[in-house]
Amino acid sequence: MPKSIFPVPRGTYAGMTEQQVTDARNTAQQQLIGLLSGTRPQSAGYTQGEGGRNVTFAGASEAQLRNMLRELNALLGVGTSRRAIRPYFR
Repeated sequence: MPKSIFPVPRGTYAGMTEQQVTDARNTAQQQLIGLLSGTRPQSAGYTQGEGGRNVTFAGASEAQLRNMLRELNALLGVGTSRRAIRPYFR
């Protein structure tokens, strides 16, 4: 049986339990889905009386979210079991 790596000993996710890493992965997946579907606003504004306010924020990019998901999946042991394709000559 493989030895558990939780809590994570070092790195960005140091000290996190398996449940915390799973929750972070689920949140990142929801953020990526929101970004790809266009439901996540990049700016919001309102008008009240004579004045108005606009707020613009920069969220994570698709590449950043995908990279984070790869890291979290690696910690959880979820990933592709693909291996490198090498030519074989006889």
